Amino acid sequence: MALKKDFYTEIFEKEQKWIELINTKLLNAIYCKFSLQPFYISKKKELEQEYFLTHNEIMGNVVSTLDLLISQLEVLYEQFRTGYTADANSLIPLFLITKMSNSYKNENINEMSQLQIKKQKLEQEIRNAKQEVSFQEDYVYDDFPEEVRKVK
Repeated sequence: MALKKDFYTEIFEKEQKWIELINTKLLNAIYCKFSLQPFYISKKKELEQEYFLTHNEIMGNVVSTLDLLISQLEVLYEQFRTGYTADANSLIPLFLITKMSNSYKNENINEMSQLQIKKQKLEQEIRNAKQEVSFQEDYVYDDFPEEVRKVK
């Protein structure tokens, strides 16, 4: 089950591939919804079965991390579906490879992803602010006589 090395190796290999896709802007919300989410749901079910047998705290933490990741995948799809820009960079800090690895490379990825998440939140706030502000003209076109409206 989940204690096998292959369980985590499969996840880490796929996540490394997905990080490369995110960095090249090739991972989209639709792929996340219909490929990543089912993969993580199946892995979570396997891990939950073993967690209920062993009550290992580390497995419990991994299960909660997978819950966060699955919910973030759903958020990305909802953003895409409603017309907002869905940025897959918010997934990188939630991947198990960034949570469990201590290598310098992954620490840099984690720092960069934190900055990208902040950038995404700021862009979203700007978009929301632009939508809230409505532009009202100072004058109405009909207020001017027809002679003034004609262009010479």
